[in-house]
Amino acid sequence: MKKTILISVYFLLSFSFISQTTAQNLTTIETVSIKNEVEHIFKKMLTFAEKLDYDALSFGVDDTQKTGFISNKKYYTKYATLIEELKPIVQGVDKQFISITKKKTTVLSNKIVLMTVSGISKANLSDGRKIAANFHWSFVYEKINNQWKVIHSHQSQGI
Repeated sequence: MKKTILISVYFLLSFSFISQTTAQNLTTIETVSIKNEVEHIFKKMLTFAEKLDYDALSFGVDDTQKTGFISNKKYYTKYATLIEELKPIVQGVDKQFISITKKKTTVLSNKIVLMTVSGISKANLSDGRKIAANFHWSFVYEKINNQWKVIHSHQSQGI
């Protein structure tokens, strides 16, 4: 009996190494075009984030898939809930500057793109203080109704 189980487990493990999945096959031109589209949307959203314009920032998000959003170890089912919790926290911030130090965009298909971003966020507070924090973000973009939208994100402060 043990021998049969071991053979079965070995077979399943061997099969998993052989049958790797891959992303949709796209031409280089298609991949570059999709990557540029998503990065353009990201830059727009980054501008809204620097201005702390959360209403405008929300244009690039679609949470109807219910994939959730994670910010500093807290899970939010709805993006609007995340934003409502952020608004009171940033009330003392006059201006925010976001500097990207590392970004990788991976096109998985003509409808799904992953992006990881690291950098430093600096803020001028209304009392004159200046603060800075490292951050790490990851985004899942999906093309919905011919527009790229963030359907999931993870944001955390770095060390």
